[in-house]
Amino acid sequence: MESTQTSHSSSLAQRLKQETAEAHTRAENSTFIVDLLEGKLHRDAFVALQEQSLQFYTALEHALDTFTQDPCVQYVADRRLDRADRLRHDVAALGGNVDAQPLPATAEYVAHLQEVAERGDTVAMIAHHYVRYLGDLSGGQVVASKMKSLLGIPDEALSFYDFTAIGKLKPYKDTYRMALDKLQTILSGEEQDALVASAGTAFILNQKVFVDLGKIHCQ
Repeated sequence: MESTQTSHSSSLAQRLKQETAEAHTRAENSTFIVDLLEGKLHRDAFVALQEQSLQFYTALEHALDTFTQDPCVQYVADRRLDRADRLRHDVAALGGNVDAQPLPATAEYVAHLQEVAERGDTVAMIAHHYVRYLGDLSGGQVVASKMKSLLGIPDEALSFYDFTAIGKLKPYKDTYRMALDKLQTILSGEEQDALVASAGTAFILNQKVFVDLGKIHCQ
C-alpha cells in the first residue's frame, strides 16, 4: 500500500455510498426484510434472522481478530461495535438456538469471511466492516424500533441494536466516514476500487441470506 492520488473526484466514503447503492437497495428490498418491517411475518422470522446473523457476526469478528496489527483496518475497527456476544444473548432471550443450522447463504457468507482472514485481505475486511456496522448504526435502528412495536420484542432481547457505548450515532457515523476518507490517502487507487467492489460483494452476501430466510418465512 502506498499513498497515491486517486482519479476519482468523490471521497472514498462517498464512493462506497454511491457505487454500492444499487446492491444496498436490492438487499434492503428483499421480500423477507420488507415483509418483516411491514408486520407481515411472525416472531419466529425475527428469531431466525438473529440466529443466522449470530453466525456471520461471529465469523466477521473472528476475522477482525486477525487484523489487529493492520494499521488500515484499525482506522475503523472499533471493537465497541462488536455484536456477536450481544446476538448470542438476544437469541437466548428470544428462545432461539445459538447453534442453529446455517442456511446455505449463511454458510457461504461465513466461508467468505474466513477466506478474507486467511488471505489477509485488508480492503475486503474494511468493506465488510463498513457494510455491517454502519448499517447497524443506520437501518438497524429502524429494525429495532419496528420489532418492538410490531412484534413486542422487549429491549432485553434487542441488545444487538444498542450502541449507547459509542455515544450519539450521527457524530459517530460522521467520524467513521472521516476515517474512511483518511484511508484514501493511504490506499492505492486499485485498492480503493477493490474496497468498493468488496462492499458490493458484502451486500450481495447479505441479500442471499435474506432470500434464504424468505424461502422459509414468506409466502
